[in-house]
Amino acid sequence: MKKLLSTLLFALVLPVHAKVDLPAVLEAARSHNTPQLARLMEKSQGDLLEMYPRYYWLSDRIRTLSAVEVADFFTRYPDTPLAERFRAEWLKELGRRQDWPAYVAEYPKLEKPATELQCYQAQAGLALGQRPVLLQAKPLWLTGQGLPLACAPVFDALFAQGLLNTEDAWKRIRLALFDDNTELAAQIAARVGSPAALSAKNLAGLRQQPARGGQQAAESRAGREAALYALSRLARNDPEQAAKLLSGMESHWPEADRRYGWRVIGVLAAKRHHPQANAWLAHAGAGGMNAESRAWAIRAGLRAGDWRGVLARIDALPDTERKETVWRYWRARALRELGRTVEANQLFSNITNGDEFYSLLAREELGTVLSTPAVQYRASEDEIRAMMAQPGVKRAFALLQQNWRTEAIREWNWAMRGLSDQMLIAAAEGARRERWHDRAIYAADRTKQLHNYELRYLTPYRDIVEKRARAEGLDPAWVYGLMRQESRFISDAKSGVGARGLMQLMPATARWVAKKLGWKKFDLNNVNEISNNVALGSHYLGEVWKKLGSSQVLASAGYNAGPGRARAWQADRPLEAAVYIENIPFTETRDYVKKVMANAMHYAPDFGSNSTSLKARIGTIPAKGGSVNNLP
Repeated sequence: MKKLLSTLLFALVLPVHAKVDLPAVLEAARSHNTPQLARLMEKSQGDLLEMYPRYYWLSDRIRTLSAVEVADFFTRYPDTPLAERFRAEWLKELGRRQDWPAYVAEYPKLEKPATELQCYQAQAGLALGQRPVLLQAKPLWLTGQGLPLACAPVFDALFAQGLLNTEDAWKRIRLALFDDNTELAAQIAARVGSPAALSAKNLAGLRQQPARGGQQAAESRAGREAALYALSRLARNDPEQAAKLLSGMESHWPEADRRYGWRVIGVLAAKRHHPQANAWLAHAGAGGMNAESRAWAIRAGLRAGDWRGVLARIDALPDTERKETVWRYWRARALRELGRTVEANQLFSNITNGDEFYSLLAREELGTVLSTPAVQYRASEDEIRAMMAQPGVKRAFALLQQNWRTEAIREWNWAMRGLSDQMLIAAAEGARRERWHDRAIYAADRTKQLHNYELRYLTPYRDIVEKRARAEGLDPAWVYGLMRQESRFISDAKSGVGARGLMQLMPATARWVAKKLGWKKFDLNNVNEISNNVALGSHYLGEVWKKLGSSQVLASAGYNAGPGRARAWQADRPLEAAVYIENIPFTETRDYVKKVMANAMHYAPDFGSNSTSLKARIGTIPAKGGSVNNLP
């Protein structure tokens, strides 16, 4: 009776269906039907979602809007994700109008300005004689990628005032060539005299025939930059030839250029797991790298077992990077491997509070395995009702009811900002009751002191998932860990590349598995159906797991990036699993495997898993060998 009463009370605060016809609003916006948007806006007055047709009506007319109309929107709907979105559009329009006083008044109210808006802000500083504002755009220059047109007059001014100089131009040329952006490099070369070696024609030729790099006139800076670009192109496919070419060219080069050449070859070789990568990076030294290159230098040392090199490279990191959990963990490991146990243990103890992969490993280094907290915070019914009554939360549910998932997620995430742990857990419980699993996890994951791990690590569809996992001989905790990472339990999830459902199956994979299971009437349109998706995904995961030596690490990597890649990333000798994972070349897959394995540890107690430690679960990655060609 008490449980029924709680459910009824909760139902009283659930969002009512909004009256706004959102598909009609979107259609009118796409067709720029301003009169229809005006009618829909008038019709929506007083509705929970009334701001949406008003936003589209204003956005469609933004070129002719007055400041009064814009201010009215911000006054009506302050501190909302739609206000943030509209403010960004209005700032862009103010920049186009070059209304700089209005721009500088509105700009600080935007939470996350895009690069284009940062450049407009710098233009405003230039026009209003505010040099510090102009200077704030200087760091934007150092990128190998193209930038919005709004940045061009800013950089022209910075060069004209001597705030950027020729050396800065050379730095960006190098960055552009490292990113294989030859057109940008050729454009910037105009700031250093347009040398022939950096012409679009010459760089295009080196892209096609990088072995010609040795023919560049190395006595000039432009010639060396062109030669270094050719080396980077060559090293992507043949690092040994690139190293041989550099060895024959570098004798008369400045030391900084020699080191850069070895750095480029070493980093690209490290991503290919070439056995010489660590040695080549030793020629490069620790300075002059970007964050990605610094990380790969450390990874190359880990894969080579060069603990002194690992320690030296981590110690050379900038403070912000050195404080990252990943590098604090590996620094502690290096210290321990080098016999500095007291220092290592102190460092391990400083990173044990989190739930992520390396925090769990650090606990185990100190002899403590993961255990679910005995006391977990549970929100009261009053707290849940109060949270569900919040305007942003109500709008999120109303948008979800009309299948505007992206907008619903924006509203939900915005509403979660700055909440206490109690209210976050109340929000998570409310979302769980409405089966909005991904937002329940999102809210529960954000708590700092009070936690509810049942909400962080939900187990929806348990009867189906556990039964299928055990039928395939799989650990249900691992399957849940993978599913949580794949879809956050959104049954109709669809990725940008077409993967579908809870276990994010690609259509070709789904057909292949269905055929193996003997499903004669399999319809791809039903792949999102929960029991179908779990059956197909679990069987495929089981096949990958068996083919990859029953390694959860290899199978997780293979499930995400393909079994062939997971096998190719193995070494010629057994490798510590954490080293294997850290050396996965794809950032997405590397992060994915860490999270899947950490998730599995959090799920394990609920399923009576035999793995008592993360180290035991991930094990050792065996030496390379065998074939997985019969898997899609």
